[in-house]
Amino acid sequence: MAVLYHLLLPLVLLLLPLASSSSAGDRAALLALKGAVTGDPASVLSAWSSSDPDHCHWRGVTCHPSSSAVAAIDLPAASLSGTLPALLPPRLLRLDLSGNNFSGPIPAAFLASATLRALNLTSNRLSGPIPFPPSSNSSSSSSPPCPALAHLRLAGNFLVGEIPSAVAQCRSLRVLDVSRNVLEGAVPRALGRLAALRALDVSRNSLTDRIPPELGNCRDLAVLVLTNLTASPGDQPEFNAFLGGLPPEVVTNPALEVLWAPRANFDGRLPSYRNGSCRLRAVNLGQNYIGGPVPKWLGECGDLAFLDLSSNSLEGSMPAELRIGCMQYLNVSQNLLSGPLLSPVEGKCSSCLVDDDVVIQYYEGLVGIALIGNPFGSVLGDITKAALHDFSNNGFSGALPSLNLHLVGNYSYGLLLNSNMFNSTLSGGFFGFCKAASGVAVNLSGNQLSGSLDMLSSCTSLQSFEAGYNKFDGSIFPGIGDLHLLRVLVLRANNLSGEIPVRFGDLAALEVLDLSKNSVAGILPSHLADASRLKVVMLDHNRISGSIPPSFIELAQLSVFDVSFNNLSGDIPYLRHSADCSFFVGNRLLSRCLGPNASAPPSISTNHQKWTQRLGGHMTKSKYLVVIIAASATALVSFVVAVLLFFVCERRKRAKIENFKKKAVVTFADAPAEINYDSIIQATSNFSIQNLIGTGGFGATYKAELAPGYLVAVKRLAMGRFQGLQQFDAEIATLGRIRHKNLVTLIGYHIGESDTFLIYNYLPGGNLESFIHEMGSRQVSWAEVYTIAMDVAQALAFLHGSCTPRIIHRDIKPSNILLDEDLNAYLSDFGLARLMEVTQTHATTDVAGTFGYVAPEYATTCRVSDKSDVYSFGVVLLELMSGKRSLDPSFSQFGDGFTIVSWGRMLMQEDRTSEFFSPGLWDTSPKDRLTEMLKIAISCTSESLAVRLSMRQVAARLKQLRNEQ
Repeated sequence: MAVLYHLLLPLVLLLLPLASSSSAGDRAALLALKGAVTGDPASVLSAWSSSDPDHCHWRGVTCHPSSSAVAAIDLPAASLSGTLPALLPPRLLRLDLSGNNFSGPIPAAFLASATLRALNLTSNRLSGPIPFPPSSNSSSSSSPPCPALAHLRLAGNFLVGEIPSAVAQCRSLRVLDVSRNVLEGAVPRALGRLAALRALDVSRNSLTDRIPPELGNCRDLAVLVLTNLTASPGDQPEFNAFLGGLPPEVVTNPALEVLWAPRANFDGRLPSYRNGSCRLRAVNLGQNYIGGPVPKWLGECGDLAFLDLSSNSLEGSMPAELRIGCMQYLNVSQNLLSGPLLSPVEGKCSSCLVDDDVVIQYYEGLVGIALIGNPFGSVLGDITKAALHDFSNNGFSGALPSLNLHLVGNYSYGLLLNSNMFNSTLSGGFFGFCKAASGVAVNLSGNQLSGSLDMLSSCTSLQSFEAGYNKFDGSIFPGIGDLHLLRVLVLRANNLSGEIPVRFGDLAALEVLDLSKNSVAGILPSHLADASRLKVVMLDHNRISGSIPPSFIELAQLSVFDVSFNNLSGDIPYLRHSADCSFFVGNRLLSRCLGPNASAPPSISTNHQKWTQRLGGHMTKSKYLVVIIAASATALVSFVVAVLLFFVCERRKRAKIENFKKKAVVTFADAPAEINYDSIIQATSNFSIQNLIGTGGFGATYKAELAPGYLVAVKRLAMGRFQGLQQFDAEIATLGRIRHKNLVTLIGYHIGESDTFLIYNYLPGGNLESFIHEMGSRQVSWAEVYTIAMDVAQALAFLHGSCTPRIIHRDIKPSNILLDEDLNAYLSDFGLARLMEVTQTHATTDVAGTFGYVAPEYATTCRVSDKSDVYSFGVVLLELMSGKRSLDPSFSQFGDGFTIVSWGRMLMQEDRTSEFFSPGLWDTSPKDRLTEMLKIAISCTSESLAVRLSMRQVAARLKQLRNEQ
């Protein structure tokens, strides 16, 4: 033992300084984090003190079991603000600062840590690019910058630039979540090298291009989220718009369990076959342009519980192989599917449970949000316990299918078969799903169904049944009174006859009853008023006679009572809610409708008569006194009631005004009446990608036809976290007053909780970017080039010199210059950089503008001036004359950093100016004027601010060219 002691003592003495040094490094890193925090309203870090030797007990800090080295820092949702320090504890494994208010860039040290396994910076205000170093192709033995990183979560910030290909160096990466940022470009092909990747979420950015098939090499990829639509107000909208179709290698990846890409702009077809097993649980490809048939191999996906292929161009028949009864959600609505909807193959549902926390998190989150849109949500109650199968708006025909549920647990069920061509009758087999469901909602409207409705009584769990616009006939069966859960019954526009069953009054849950446009006769049963929850009763366009029963006065929730165009007679009873007189027209024997106060209840007038008779018979002095006191008290009470009613009405009025404001569109002078919130939403198909005509750093632009021939352009702003409402109003009001013949006209705007958009006049000639791109295939004249250049120069000179306050555009580029049918040019997006700045979005976290057009001093110092716009205009002018882009691929032969500015200056110095211009332009135009225009452009792009022209000077020099013609 003594020998062992003497051997170990030197080793212990050697390690003591190392341990002390490690502990000091940990403490320094923790105190650096505290020092960087500028806001700590909850005093979360108050106990972090250099005087406390035991940092392992500080709040949010976890140390390694066998030492005082910090293993984890967990401070989620702590309301901390400030910037992030570059210093990390030497052996840190996990850093979670999600849900705070940290701003500024992400320190590169975070992604270069050799020990960090999990980094979660979700939902902060971080900006700038993702700081990965460039990928190295060298064969050096140095380890990659992030050898241990397995979870990288950067969602919900203001990160810009592209997703760096260098992220593929993190070979242990299992989760990569960069959603809800402002990232652009393509999904990097290099991500296919991440063999361990389990989840990839790039949704709600501004990504484009094709999805790389290399993602299919990620053999463990279980979750792929490319786009994500949400119904939550205030959430960042989706701007990803990819090209082409989904690669088969990705769709058929054997490990894939969740594939989420609604409204992603995908076309093409789904792969018709796959090799190997299928583990898909949730697939959402709704609102794309996918054609072809629904693949039969989806029937082999035994775990498939959520499938949304709605609003595509799918055709053919529905594959019988699909295990419909095992799916909680199936939506193929609004396609071109046809033929019979065959009953699915029976069989047991898979009992394979999810054994991965990452998959569970994404599946429950994505599916949970999608279920919010369940059209039967208000009827079926708990949407998480509701199954929905939607086959509506297709061309299915033949008999109704027999669908049986095999779901585990207590589920309610919604089935939509409306707007098809089913032409059978109701059968007991059709209602087989009623046996397993605790509540049922069915929509069969808009088909060619016929026969009686007697079979409804076989579904005692029925809560909603809609079957309008069919051919059902005969009487309404009395047994419907046994459907005690029924809340909605819509049978309008059929061939029903007979009387309204008295037993409707037994339906205590009934809220909506629509029997309009049938041949129902007889009288209105007074017992119907016993259905005390009735809100909507529509019996118009029938043959109902007799009077309206006084018992309808007792229906406290009745807001719609339409009995128009019948044979009713007698008085219109007093209803609790104001009655629209149009609800009673077409009954020639019915008393005249007097509006909201049609008639008071009989008890009120009777009591008043008795009171006056009593007063008139026995008047003594004492009774006079009593009368005076009573009258005074009554007057006082009436006054108090009147005051209360006034405040209640004012409160309701303000509430209505606030509600109106939520959907209000503020317009400027000469705006036509067609512009309102509803017309904009309808004309853009709720901002459908089909109406998308352009995207940019400030948002997406949509084409909207508000009336035949009347078009506007609607720019939906990417507002992010909206703040500064009053300043926003002031800025937008300034822009609305600006008018110039070469500026796009701002017609109006809308500020909402979930959407903010600007409305401009629509220009049919496209943008200058397309014009320049097509110069190689069409003859462009000097007059066209000159007119466009002069128009833009005059618009910019006006913004710089004639506006109060002066407006600096900050994003001059061809896509922001629009053309009309005569190729007159109009500058768009002016003032938006400042407008977005007051809302504190991503526009303030980085240089506004587009690479290739940004002035060198602006890019390096972020200091903006009107000369920055002049530089950008010079670049556009160079593109317009040459037909080449600012960063044209042909410039790569001259080395990195060579742009159209460098090329134009080089050719001028070498006296080779003729090589600069588009061949067709040089051959047909006055060469001296072209050369002079090139000199103007070179002067605009001078690196020296002193040499660079002002826009007023540019416009003047261009005007001289016109006078010399």
